[in-house]
Amino acid sequence: MLSPQLNASLGFNVLQPLFRGRKFDQTRRNIEIAKRNISLTDTQFRQRSIETVASVQKAYWDLTYALRNLQVQRDAVRDAKAQLEHNRRLVNEGQLAPIDIVAGETQVANFEQAVYDALNTVNLAENVLKNLISPNRNDLLWGQAIVPVEPVEIAPPVTTLGEAMNTAIENRPELEINRAQKDINLLDQRLYRDLKQPQIDFVASYSTSGIGGDPNRNFSPNFPTPCTTDPTSPACVQQLKNLALLTGNPYSGLIANRYPVFRFGVNFNLPLFGDKTAAAQLGHAKVEAEKLEIQREQIEQGVQVEVRNALQSIRTSEARLRAASVARENTAKQYDSEQRKLDEGQSDVYKVLERQTALTAARSMELRARTELNKAIAELQRATGNSLKANDIETKLKK
Repeated sequence: MLSPQLNASLGFNVLQPLFRGRKFDQTRRNIEIAKRNISLTDTQFRQRSIETVASVQKAYWDLTYALRNLQVQRDAVRDAKAQLEHNRRLVNEGQLAPIDIVAGETQVANFEQAVYDALNTVNLAENVLKNLISPNRNDLLWGQAIVPVEPVEIAPPVTTLGEAMNTAIENRPELEINRAQKDINLLDQRLYRDLKQPQIDFVASYSTSGIGGDPNRNFSPNFPTPCTTDPTSPACVQQLKNLALLTGNPYSGLIANRYPVFRFGVNFNLPLFGDKTAAAQLGHAKVEAEKLEIQREQIEQGVQVEVRNALQSIRTSEARLRAASVARENTAKQYDSEQRKLDEGQSDVYKVLERQTALTAARSMELRARTELNKAIAELQRATGNSLKANDIETKLKK
């Protein structure tokens, strides 16, 4: 009757789980895990930043020590040359034998070797630091000298073991990562528990359709119709009205909602012996939860060891620094005393040179003790997860 005939339809389907998937399902699990993975990535970035900052701090203090020790060795060469000239005057005055000049020259040569060794140590320490802070091998920093400007005398933090442990438990990224992993595990358990429930879903649907097109004037049915038998009959009039409704745009039928269809029902999916796959997955998730709890205990114990070691290292370094300072002061006094004895003829050159060597070593030991104390402070900051805050560092993604 219509040529061409155009069809249009519109439908809606609604599915509402009544048990399995009503409050939680795979899609919602993936969304929650994605949220936690974002925070997990931030935590892992912060962990890497803390490790990097601690490494840079230690390398910085190693370079500081190397530069200051280089100056100590240069001062030793200066003092050795001054002592050599002093010995020559004493030889000219007849107070020393000429062979004593050879001992002074040997002392100068030995200290000059120490200068070259110290200079090599400076270069090595500088390369280590540049490797940590340079973005690539072509950076301009590789062609420049690094000059430390931070004060060397850093006050050790005043804290107790309990306070340091509380700070570490609160700040260490490893524990935050473990907490995030436990949260994800709880989401897995929630999903697998939900999957063990019976699948009973309420379903509803609505659909409507429309037909349109142009009447086919050459259409002749192969069977009698009301209009072929009696064109004036009510049945024929109704048939013509129906045809008029079909003629034209098929979407008018959709808008008029002439042929709506509603369906309602309930779908059941009940395994005879239960969902063994979900039960096995739930059991595996529970085992993973136990492993994560054990892992957390191991991390906390490892953190405790690191914090205790860092605090002990600070206390030991403080004691060593005090002892090294006393030793350097006393060695300097002994060197001055031995020089006066030499001038008065109560000592010999070899004892003076021995005191001079001891003074240089004492100065280096004091610098090393100070450096180790500063590195111990940096290690405590790392162990407590406080490296970024203590150094006013804020981590940001590069845009």
